[in-house]
Amino acid sequence: MPRITFRRILFVFLLIFMVAFLLMIVFYSPKEMITTMGVRNSFVVAFFVSLVGAFTSLTKFSAYPMIIALVAGQMDPFVVGLVSGLGLASGDILFFLFGYSARDLTGEKGKNTLKRVLERLQRLKGIFVQMLIFLYVACSPFPNNLLSGALAFTGYPFRKVVIPLVLGDVFFCTLIAWLAFRGVSLL
Repeated sequence: MPRITFRRILFVFLLIFMVAFLLMIVFYSPKEMITTMGVRNSFVVAFFVSLVGAFTSLTKFSAYPMIIALVAGQMDPFVVGLVSGLGLASGDILFFLFGYSARDLTGEKGKNTLKRVLERLQRLKGIFVQMLIFLYVACSPFPNNLLSGALAFTGYPFRKVVIPLVLGDVFFCTLIAWLAFRGVSLL
């Protein structure tokens, strides 16, 4: 019983957290956020904007233009990619926790379906699922939070998701930053 209560409290907390981020996006433009934080804190801005950008399946806000803008502003592309990737991974982890906390909200039919999906995932070798997670996150421009939330909702273990999720986000953001750097250097 205490585990269910913890999940419900976690669900409400994460829901409030996401609504607060969405409201901040509505009322403040990225330019206003960067102006408020200052140019010197550009890596903090990169992390923060990437964290907010992890919610792209719910909003039109994206971290990728910010990565390109920072690299065009002569920031080190590898550091921008690392910091932005860690920000995106943090947002994806929040979605994982949100999905984990929302599992108890499903009906009996939904729980049976989730149980079957988890059993199928567990029949696959762990490294295979982890490679699929990495490849999806590292090579796909689609929102990662849908994948992380779905894996959590099915009950897939966090410890098997976190490393490929973080590595995939860092790889993808670093790739974008490096390509932007190469594009700016051609000008």
